[in-house]
Amino acid sequence: LCPKDCQQTTPTPEKPQPTADKCPQIAPPSPILKEQCEKDGGIMQPVNNSQGCTVGYECKIHYSGSPFGFHPGDAGSYSYIQDLGATWSRQGHYLIWTWMDSNRDGNYKFAEVKLPPVPGTSKSGGNINYDTQWLKVPENISIVANICPFRKGGDFKNSEESEIYQNFVEKTVERYDGDDDYGCALSAPDCYEKGDKQYPAQEVIKAFKKNPIKYWQVCNQLYDACEEDCKNNYASSFAIAQEKTYKGVKAADSSAYVLIAGDSSKDLYPEVFKKLNGKYIDIIDLHRFGKYDWHNPKKDFDYLKTSLQSSGFDISKLRFWITETGTYSGDPAIGRDLPYQSEKQQAEGLAKAYISSLSYGIEKIFWAWNIVEGFQRDCGIFDYTGLVYDGCDCVNNKYTCGLNIGYDQGKDVKKLSYYTYKKMVEILGGGDWDNIKTIEESDGIYIYKFTKNEKSIWVAWNDNSAEKQITISGITSSQVKITEAVPKYESGKDVADYSTAFNTETKAVSGGKVPITLKDNPVFVAGK
Repeated sequence: LCPKDCQQTTPTPEKPQPTADKCPQIAPPSPILKEQCEKDGGIMQPVNNSQGCTVGYECKIHYSGSPFGFHPGDAGSYSYIQDLGATWSRQGHYLIWTWMDSNRDGNYKFAEVKLPPVPGTSKSGGNINYDTQWLKVPENISIVANICPFRKGGDFKNSEESEIYQNFVEKTVERYDGDDDYGCALSAPDCYEKGDKQYPAQEVIKAFKKNPIKYWQVCNQLYDACEEDCKNNYASSFAIAQEKTYKGVKAADSSAYVLIAGDSSKDLYPEVFKKLNGKYIDIIDLHRFGKYDWHNPKKDFDYLKTSLQSSGFDISKLRFWITETGTYSGDPAIGRDLPYQSEKQQAEGLAKAYISSLSYGIEKIFWAWNIVEGFQRDCGIFDYTGLVYDGCDCVNNKYTCGLNIGYDQGKDVKKLSYYTYKKMVEILGGGDWDNIKTIEESDGIYIYKFTKNEKSIWVAWNDNSAEKQITISGITSSQVKITEAVPKYESGKDVADYSTAFNTETKAVSGGKVPITLKDNPVFVAGK
């Protein structure tokens, strides 16, 4: 028992506050970093040590801004991505160490790089200037860059080579991260070696100060970091590439983020996760393509999360992206057994893929391949996932261009999916991506609730063959506007006026509820 003299609570002494003269003087974050952080949907916050002193600043991101992107987004000199309202582009030209340092000795080339042709891919090979390829990217489009030691086959001959590669990554990130360190050991015009003339031009320096690269993905797929026949050792080889890339990126820019390669086969990841042992990844990626009904990512990402946890990763500290996804219109002739799909089916699949992914917690989704059709021109699926026709189609298993070719509606004609993407961004863009609620996912009925400017927007669709009646509740307005996600035409070629291209309906709300007849076309429901 407490004696009488201790029955009064003794005040807890206050923790002494640090005084200005005892704390180091830390410069505030630069305007460039602050602007990039805000563009990513975050705010710059001080980082304090155990004594309460500010020792730095970090970008605290709740959901990292817009989720809408393309791989890549450069079609039409970025005019399409701007019109669609997407703000992310995962670039198509990857930075490959063995191309840029052909002797593997640290003598890097950025402005004069010779690309070997890719077997079976037309218009591949040639020369590239990595500095100037990104000068065309608008300032409001964030860049995701891929960096890898090899491209579709290769290996480090020894540990020294892997260290040279890590240094290459560090120098690359320094070159493009927007600060005043360009990674050069020499003064202009040289950079890495005397006489190399690789010092970045002033226009390059200015461009990356305005739009620095903060997201780096290790290779494209998990087999990229080893020899072609590497089924038995791909995990070890890729884990080395992931670790070396991660360390190189963070050494140059601790505020940058590193993605693991995105693969279409989720079963390849567990062995890689085991080798990494809970380290060297900021963002998990998985590529997902398919036909009309492939859209829900839950099963695939649940599988990845279980594997990550068993390999020592804290999934609460990881972010999850899909940097390649798509479905097609037309009739791919090569590769997978894929049936004909109409423009309407592609557009519906696009909307369902984005909404399903966002509701699950996928932070960013990049439609691929490109906005305009004709990626590989080999009659496969990737030639048909674009949102704009290229004037070509497959005739007798040969990619052929001209007027009235196959299902193609004409060069530069926008598909229904183009308008669906634009409408989706228009209605949901700027929403609270941390506050998406799944209302129903059962018996072929899907209903999700989004929040934008503190107002609710519902997205719903019906995967059953027959129409279904649903009721949306919790509505605070007296009326709702229902907008179909796919235009009311058979082809985008028939859309003459975007503003009137979608069927809309206004319905009265009674008791906070409204009945809706759902068909296969997804609908947006918003209060008026």
